[in-house]
Amino acid sequence: MTVPTGSATLDSILDGGLPDGRTVLVTGGPGTGKSTLAMQFLSEGLARGENCLYISTEQTFAELKDAFEAFDFDLESDSLTVTSLHATPGQTVDNGEQRELTLETLEGGKMLGGDYSAPFESKYITQYLERFAPADRVVLDSVSGLSAIGDDQDVFRRTLLDFIRLLNDEFDATALFTAEESQPDLTQQDIKTVAASDAIQFNTHGVLRLWRENVGGDYHRFLEVVKMRGVDHDTRVHEVSFTHEGLRVAPRLRTHPGEFVPSDHMSTGIPGLDHLMGGGVIKGGTLLLEHDGEASPHSILTNLMVQARAENMAVTIVPPVELPPKRLRTIIDERVGDMEELLADDQLFLLDFANIWENTKRNVFKPQEHDSDNPAAVFRTIDDRRGDQPMFSILNIESQLTELTEDELRQMRFWEEENLYRPNDTSMYLFNPGTVDDELAAFYENGAWQTLETWVTDKGLQYIELQKSPSGFMGSTRLIEYIENKPYMRVQEPPGAGSTPSN
Repeated sequence: MTVPTGSATLDSILDGGLPDGRTVLVTGGPGTGKSTLAMQFLSEGLARGENCLYISTEQTFAELKDAFEAFDFDLESDSLTVTSLHATPGQTVDNGEQRELTLETLEGGKMLGGDYSAPFESKYITQYLERFAPADRVVLDSVSGLSAIGDDQDVFRRTLLDFIRLLNDEFDATALFTAEESQPDLTQQDIKTVAASDAIQFNTHGVLRLWRENVGGDYHRFLEVVKMRGVDHDTRVHEVSFTHEGLRVAPRLRTHPGEFVPSDHMSTGIPGLDHLMGGGVIKGGTLLLEHDGEASPHSILTNLMVQARAENMAVTIVPPVELPPKRLRTIIDERVGDMEELLADDQLFLLDFANIWENTKRNVFKPQEHDSDNPAAVFRTIDDRRGDQPMFSILNIESQLTELTEDELRQMRFWEEENLYRPNDTSMYLFNPGTVDDELAAFYENGAWQTLETWVTDKGLQYIELQKSPSGFMGSTRLIEYIENKPYMRVQEPPGAGSTPSN
């Protein structure tokens, strides 16, 4: 069960909304939209006929009305209760004239009546809140205002856990807590995290983070789901802006609507990668695979060759220099088909720019050794020999730079598209951006329909990201694992596509 937040995009990110009967923390700096999102959550509940409770530790009811004046929030609804909690120096019955922190409302109301109030302690706060049960939705804005309960962080955490249990179990409510970030810079090793001193994050079921960031000279607000237990949520960063209905979370779509997306895909042979790319490699398009030199692209290449042959496509390959003949021959024989037969039957074509293959085999071309094997002539020969077969081309850029200049590579690319490519011909280019000129890299990046980047971190983990595509989970980064069974590679499923199966 999920509880809608009031934002359709945020609900999509969360695979339906907030987990029913659980507490979620919204954290962020001043002015990032925490209170607005919290009130938007309650407004959605009011629109559904639910009973809602707003607990403020920072603003009176009058101040809340002023703060939310620009929004379509009905603070006068009969189904909404607004109350406040405040720690202020005062007198208790037990301590007489001695002053200590006491529990009052922000409007100055005493919890015990008369000149005395209750101590600002967990049990008295709990007793006060119990009078508002039951409720369907509860907002506590913010938990930072309860920090006066104690200096000991463990005591504070246990107190907040008691509040969470009260709201989730006794109120039977779905709750949203807000908290200020206690550190201005929450980036550690390029990873954004919730401040460690926000103890509440460890007790809540999930954490949403809001922050501001300078983009091109203007400040923009952003949101990401830091955690949400048991939810296959979107891990990407989204931008937020203010509207009269609350926060607008964008983009709703990162790729084109369906009517603009090619419907014919060739599977990569790797289910998680297919899901990431929105179905696989677009037939008739161009895929660019960039790697850092440490992340091997060979499993992806192999599985694509298997899929191409399964669809009766001829395969042209300019092998990576680091994939020597013996190794490539073994891979093709074991996974794709008998290499000798594929070459002889005009189903496989190999361009040996590195000049390391035997010269006696049909359809092995050596541009460095024979003038007649210049790239244009070779591609014309391949086009004649393939007959009616559609073509899948795997073209390593670094290997071609041994024979062609960067300008010649660009010209060859345009010439191939103009003179040779048929509607269902599909091309894949691959290179390590660290080994080619930036302008050449940009040329292939701009011309690709889809772009994947794979790399290995300093922890030895390999990831892959869809950086460009008319479909799929663009901007999503997924873990790569190597497994013992076909297809020998597993790509972590993108959010909403289901969990990655165990090996």
